[in-house]
Amino acid sequence: MTKCTPTKLMFSAFFAAAIGCGGGSDGSSGDNGAACNSIGYSKSLKVAAGEQCQVESSSDTSSVVKLFIFSGGSLVGSCTGTVISATAVLTAAHCFQAPGVGVVIRAVTNGTKVDVAGSRIAIHPDYFISDAGISFNDVAIVSTSSPLPVPAMPILLSRAPEVGEKSIVAGYGQTKHDGPAVEDVVAGRAVVRIVTDNHVRIDFRLGESHPCQGDSGGALFVEDESGLAIVGVVSQSDPSVLEEQVCLNGDMTLYTNTQSTGVYNFITSQVPDAAVK
Repeated sequence: MTKCTPTKLMFSAFFAAAIGCGGGSDGSSGDNGAACNSIGYSKSLKVAAGEQCQVESSSDTSSVVKLFIFSGGSLVGSCTGTVISATAVLTAAHCFQAPGVGVVIRAVTNGTKVDVAGSRIAIHPDYFISDAGISFNDVAIVSTSSPLPVPAMPILLSRAPEVGEKSIVAGYGQTKHDGPAVEDVVAGRAVVRIVTDNHVRIDFRLGESHPCQGDSGGALFVEDESGLAIVGVVSQSDPSVLEEQVCLNGDMTLYTNTQSTGVYNFITSQVPDAAVK
């Protein structure tokens, strides 16, 4: 697996130089039941520790979207995003490091895949990578001129994510190390391991799902009786993870904490009507 620069363990998928992650598995079935149902799909196909959410029913509609990234008129890569308002998608800043990029958003609505052109990309102005190789403020907003045909997913503000809490990961990336990316979103369950002011971390352990190549920008969701809410955005593997462990058992993924004051202020400055919970 080749990696992006300047940080080698980010999780977007670029065709000229592959980088990034989401959707990996450790080969165990684990506690992944109904992950696809939670993000808006009626049927799924088991893929090791996760579910491939099959577009089969007229009711299939999801806030989790695929981002096709273009530069110079050519398709150069893909990321994952989450719709947070009628005209805005939340994703990762590092997805847009190529010059002059444009985006097409693919959403699933009423069992049909629909493409919507992005009209503007806003990258967090304080996105940076520390000397220790950790990304901070790794978020971006893709805006559209026309409404997106799927509901907005709320950002969790009413409480903090808790260590040990079950979560849901979802993305359009690979389902295994060096495997092909999938056409339909893959979802699975994981456990929140660490929460800091800037990051939420999940670890790739037995029976859990994990991000892999192509899942950059995808959300980490927590769930209660009223549904899902966003607590993080896929950024990178922890710098302590060896390259040969990425997308495999032992990987650890850092999500940008969407409750970080600087991150949330940026999101709301770009999307005043962002859904919250």
